Amino acid sequence: MNFELWHRAQNVIAQGSLTNSKHPKMLIYGAYPTHVSHGSGSHLYAENKKYLDYICGLGVNLFGYGNDKISKDLLKHIYGGFSHSLPTHHEIEAGEALKSIFCFVDRWKFLKTGSDACSAAIKIARNATGRDLVLSEGYHGFHDDFVSLTPPAKGVPKRDFIRKLESLDDITEQTAAVIIEPVMTDYGNERIEWLNQLRKKCTATGTMLIFDEVITGFRFKKLGVCNYTGITPDLLVIGKAMANGLPLAAVGGKAAVMDDPGYFISSTYAGEILSFVACKKVCELLVKDTEYSIDYLWKKGREFIDGFNAQPGDIKISGYPTRGVFTGSDTNIAIFFAEMAKSEVLFCKSFFYNFGHIGHNDDILAISQVIKERIANNEIKLEYPLPQSPFSMGVRNGNSKS
Repeated sequence: MNFELWHRAQNVIAQGSLTNSKHPKMLIYGAYPTHVSHGSGSHLYAENKKYLDYICGLGVNLFGYGNDKISKDLLKHIYGGFSHSLPTHHEIEAGEALKSIFCFVDRWKFLKTGSDACSAAIKIARNATGRDLVLSEGYHGFHDDFVSLTPPAKGVPKRDFIRKLESLDDITEQTAAVIIEPVMTDYGNERIEWLNQLRKKCTATGTMLIFDEVITGFRFKKLGVCNYTGITPDLLVIGKAMANGLPLAAVGGKAAVMDDPGYFISSTYAGEILSFVACKKVCELLVKDTEYSIDYLWKKGREFIDGFNAQPGDIKISGYPTRGVFTGSDTNIAIFFAEMAKSEVLFCKSFFYNFGHIGHNDDILAISQVIKERIANNEIKLEYPLPQSPFSMGVRNGNSKS
């Protein structure tokens, strides 16, 4: 593996990487390319190799890199400027497109990252309730309130107004909001019943329930856990796949809450138009284009996971058809990832499945079968350092009902 780009990166990029989960040491250092040149469809290109990518940009890539239908719409607007002195019609149209999917949302605030949108959501909830305390389950980004929950939280002063959600009994009439990832990997009956009980407790105490669907939004059945379960949060946070890789996130809720003048959320780049154009096209494709049926994607993703889990060895995928987590021995998983990389297939601990993967099921399962058999027979040893656990995964493992 060529480490020239990695050495150059360490001289100019703080901590070596802009995204914790993409840092080479979080993957298989030495087996994976540290940087790529571009992507196309479900593939990444690096060092004259073409890798089939199941990392999917940490979930943003649902339709494929450089998707033709999305790119054609983007090309129409690249000469008209991206961030303008006044609002554009694009933000209105994107909001309308999202309301057609998440029908309970009256108003949206657009931002650029899931972290921004989650922080905005708890600010809106505190303003609406006049309370301070927030209870959190899952991972909600890098902003101080959330990082403070995970010691040692260096650089973040201690906060008494945000805590981990340990039990429904924690929710009282002093609680401003509960923010959760409604589904991380477990969407079984027990989890759904817990969500129903959570909704009832929040309603009874006047607490705002926030669903962080940055990952599940557009990837889950009916395009969201809220739609699938019929459980309506007070505030919904979406991001990642909503613009197929362009920087866009949003928080939405009822008009009385979202239009309240008491809170302040403002961003120069919130109105950048290319992300809105992509978002509109994403909504259109998922709602109207039969080529992009989420039900069919779930069917093929389930076939892949079931086929993978039927193979020998302790390495399995736990989760739902478009997103899961690899389970088993850390060493065996690392060996498996390294060997798959030699076959030009990239995985990380979080598994994502997109429309471009559908035609590759049989080939990838055939390769994984051979590698897992060799691991089970102790024919392969780990040649590389064990990957470190990304911050987000550590938070989820230590703060989860899933």
